[in-house]
Amino acid sequence: MLSTGNVQISDLLNVTPPWIPEGAHVMTQLIELPPADAGLPPHRHSGPVFGYVLEGKILFEVEGEEPREIAAGEPLWEPGGDVVHYQMANLEPDSWSRFFAVCICAPDVEMITLLEPEEIKARDHLRHPSARQHAE
Repeated sequence: MLSTGNVQISDLLNVTPPWIPEGAHVMTQLIELPPADAGLPPHRHSGPVFGYVLEGKILFEVEGEEPREIAAGEPLWEPGGDVVHYQMANLEPDSWSRFFAVCICAPDVEMITLLEPEEIKARDHLRHPSARQHAE
């Protein structure tokens, strides 16, 4: 943690992102999930996403990783590109969950692309074994 005077800076996440193409742009989003909402269906992002849960807790699953709970005050990240983002559900049954995301967007590619059912099925072998068991 860096501290000078009354200012404190705490590192929450330190990762090496994938290569960022020339012409990429950055957007910051606030994502708000209603109580018990399943969030977006499986999708991919055109570039890496870095985030932080502001309120509540979410179920977060990225292709190849075990689904995990991320609670308020915790960071998240995903590499984007060809990696599928399967879940970002609100685990709070009676309250909203909110998180912000900083998205690095590849040039001329939509930031979010929803997957067709055929592609979800074809990529099932790439999901973490615990996620495949719950999806059946």
